[in-house]
Amino acid sequence: MNRNIWPMLIFASAIITTIAVWNLRSKPPAKAEGPARSDYVLHNFEMTTLDEDGKEAFTLKSPYLERDPKGKTLSILTPKFTFPDSNGGMWHAESGNAWVGPKAEEVRLQDKVEMYGPKTPSGDQTRFSAPQLTIFPKKNTAQSKDVVTITRADSILQGRGLQVDMQAKRFQLLADVKGRYAPARR
Repeated sequence: MNRNIWPMLIFASAIITTIAVWNLRSKPPAKAEGPARSDYVLHNFEMTTLDEDGKEAFTLKSPYLERDPKGKTLSILTPKFTFPDSNGGMWHAESGNAWVGPKAEEVRLQDKVEMYGPKTPSGDQTRFSAPQLTIFPKKNTAQSKDVVTITRADSILQGRGLQVDMQAKRFQLLADVKGRYAPARR
């Protein structure tokens, strides 16, 4: 009887070993999706985006724009934006690159952002410098969580976090504020 058990045990262990080896084999890598193909690409262009009422939301000038078909977002290199205010003034912004969300409700400027407010009657202009800045054209607001430097004439303010009401031409630095004020020119 013992002689009949050994071949069966050897056969059973061979089957178990085969199943274990089969389950432990290396799996082929999952197919990675390639980069999404753009709906379209624009080179050296200028475009004006309108809001729901047909008024200018912003104007954009750039050497390169690419649209993501899935998210309906725009990726832009070295953009130059203008955002109108209700008084006929223009806010100007530029950066190394930008991202515009669906329906152009959010504009994220990244990499050496410079934004200039409308000129005052005396010709002064407020300048905001930051690593990144998010603008909401529909709300006429801008914000940043980074360190921001604000200059106007010879005065300089610096702080962490920024909120801008572009319509009222007011800004607020949120933390760690330092400033140097120069007397008004006459």
